[in-house]
Amino acid sequence: MTATLETPTALSDVDAAVTLSGVRKVFGHGPAGVVALDGVDLTVAPGEFVCLLGASGCGKSTLLNLVAGLDAPTSGRIELTTSRPAVMFQEAALMPWLTAARNVELPLRLAGVKRGARREKASELLSLVRLVGAGHKRPHELSGGMRQRVALARALASTLGAAEEGTPGLLLMDEPFAALDAITRDVLQAELVRVWRETSTAIVFVTHDVREAVRLGQRVVLLSSRPGRVVREWSTVDCDEPVVIDEITTHLREVISGHAAA
Repeated sequence: MTATLETPTALSDVDAAVTLSGVRKVFGHGPAGVVALDGVDLTVAPGEFVCLLGASGCGKSTLLNLVAGLDAPTSGRIELTTSRPAVMFQEAALMPWLTAARNVELPLRLAGVKRGARREKASELLSLVRLVGAGHKRPHELSGGMRQRVALARALASTLGAAEEGTPGLLLMDEPFAALDAITRDVLQAELVRVWRETSTAIVFVTHDVREAVRLGQRVVLLSSRPGRVVREWSTVDCDEPVVIDEITTHLREVISGHAAA
């Protein structure tokens, strides 16, 4: 059975990994300014897996950048329980001169973790993403899927400080599997769900793929076409997957058609 939420789930700030209240983002000034996001309200609970879905250009990546602190909202408020959100992009963006293990160690090194401890933690994280024995290899020696696994391990390493301080870890993912072939993408989607369950890290995952959103997320949040607003949400827990995919697809088409007719 599909549970449809007309408004964002109500959670207290204490129970939130991140809360967005009335977030608006405008690029440029005056009449030439482009409104990318307008009045976005969204709360993500600790350990929750939320997928942001919408047409290309609806502001999904902009929203992620604001939460990550890579840009500032024009107005509204973003409250993070953790000060260390990690970001994973479509490209692995690994340091080519570092081994896989050293890439994973990098955020730990920047956080001041001692060498022995960070090497041990990097080894644990590479094992978590099923790359035991690959730590000595450099990015060019790894397949695209393996590089994304290393990027995931590195992102998880970035969230460790928050976990050690007793605050929720937060991982922001911007279409990380979009450039991969279908088989590799399916494998990594399953691996991501496994890793998420083992680490209890909150995840905000941006995609334009309805099937991917329903397969991965506990909650799917649909954004309108520009300017991006939260127009509908679905819980995917214990849902009838084909039914909810059809329902979301129908609403996504309506959003796209409404924008084209405007």
